[in-house]
Amino acid sequence: MGSRAWIDWLRRLGPVVLAGLALGLATLASARPAPEPIVISKPMGQTETRLPCNRNGSPFCELRLYQVLVGTFVDGTPDHNPIGGYGPGPHTGDIKGVIQALDTIKAMGFNAVWITPIFDSAAGSPQHRHSGEKVVNPRLDGTGYYPRDYFKVDPQYGTAQDVRDLIAAAHQRDLKIIFDGVFGHHKGNVTPSPSGLVPAASKRPADYFNSPETYPGEVVDFANPKSLAFYDEVARYWIDVYGIDGWRLDQAYQVPNRPMAKLVKSIAQSSKDQGKLGYVVGEIWGTADRIRASLGTNEEPALPSAFDFPARYALVQILATGEDGTKGKPATTLQESWAMGAHASYPDHAIMNLMLGNHDLVRFGDLIQRAGKGGPNAESYWARHRLAFTFMAAWSGPITTYYGEEVGAEVAGFSMRVSQNCGEVQKCDDHIARNMIKLPGINANNTDVLPKALALRAYLTELLALRKVSPALYAGSRTHLYSDRHVYVDLKSLGAEKFVFVMNVSDLHQTIRLSKSALSDEDMREARLMIGDIKVRETAAGLEMDLPPLSTGIVRIQNSEAAARP
Repeated sequence: MGSRAWIDWLRRLGPVVLAGLALGLATLASARPAPEPIVISKPMGQTETRLPCNRNGSPFCELRLYQVLVGTFVDGTPDHNPIGGYGPGPHTGDIKGVIQALDTIKAMGFNAVWITPIFDSAAGSPQHRHSGEKVVNPRLDGTGYYPRDYFKVDPQYGTAQDVRDLIAAAHQRDLKIIFDGVFGHHKGNVTPSPSGLVPAASKRPADYFNSPETYPGEVVDFANPKSLAFYDEVARYWIDVYGIDGWRLDQAYQVPNRPMAKLVKSIAQSSKDQGKLGYVVGEIWGTADRIRASLGTNEEPALPSAFDFPARYALVQILATGEDGTKGKPATTLQESWAMGAHASYPDHAIMNLMLGNHDLVRFGDLIQRAGKGGPNAESYWARHRLAFTFMAAWSGPITTYYGEEVGAEVAGFSMRVSQNCGEVQKCDDHIARNMIKLPGINANNTDVLPKALALRAYLTELLALRKVSPALYAGSRTHLYSDRHVYVDLKSLGAEKFVFVMNVSDLHQTIRLSKSALSDEDMREARLMIGDIKVRETAAGLEMDLPPLSTGIVRIQNSEAAARP
């Protein structure tokens, strides 16, 4: 047979071979035995009722926050000239852009908006470093996190009137506005407060990571009482004069516990006087031990609420990868002592706020791709978002969504960590998520994004609507029913209201048989799937749930007491 005839023969045979190979693979897949049903006859964990959001103990528990990085969110004033910032940008966002987004934010089901700092950074002027060196860094000025005048709005974001308009428009829509307070460091040479106060600068090298000569400003010394007096004036000013509803505190560990307790008390009093919520939440990077230290103790409470970084890291390590490369973790990771298991050691007042991402973390969509789980063209990409969102919807406590997550946002052309010269190309992990996203209804049309992105946003909207009317989800007790490598199951309860949250994080079909005894509900009347892609059947013994690969659901358990309610 000549070479050309041989090639022609292979071409004719190719489809047959491929079809046979596909059939063989399908046969092998179908021949693989399905996992044995998981039988849950009793809970794996104790019922958690101590913390405020496990016993309906605070109005903060029902917060559904939407975080925006003002400089990269929405450009509401196209003719203004921003100075830039860290990350891919563009850095053209402003306060008017946030106002334009309020209707869509409200429609998605959020009830609060956290905006990053808008205090005046005196852009283009030099930093006054502790070492005495003066350095100009326009990119850092563009972040808002190294302010100079805490009582003035940075012109790159807008005006004082824009802030008034934002707060008025938000309150008209029953949305809270949470400001970002940078109370532990600044650009140096701070403008005095209306009463003439300025914060004192620390002289301890350790406060500057032992590099005061390179630290871009000054760290506050709270041993000097003038520092607390200054920031107390800042916090009360924006509540009393503008009517904000609370504070997110950047690097909250920089404020020692005793000054923090006094500051929180003052914020609470001003908020009460003005009829505002007065929520205070701190950013404490690091381990549960570090968070615990900043929360204080039962006898001497300090920070009232903190972002739950450990639980967030556990969640992304299961569904995607952590920024440090840890991936493929079992579903049991959520219960480990360094993650949600740490809640048992937190003081009684602790309110833990769960987020999936923020402006200092890699976007969840990019972490999925970094883990090798597919991009926006893969169904796995969207399924993993749904699992994360559903877990958050069943969280006892406030939850925070970073802008763009609702449409499965990524950074185009980025997923793997850039290890060398990342700052030069604006692709460092700690600022890569500072990018402008196409958000239908805000700065884009529906046709500008993938249909699956719209479907994800619709799913999140449905989740938040369910959470809004279901106190057991946001403020109920939590009983861990079961977890293994592939499956995670919790029971959420408040009074007669009960929900089962379940997720299958594996690529295998799973079946769960959940007994009435595990639910502590021998009087179960009805089980109803409220949201999700699982199947639920009632049996004489309890429930049977079929979980396709990468599936999740929230099931409402109805008993005679609940059925009797109007």
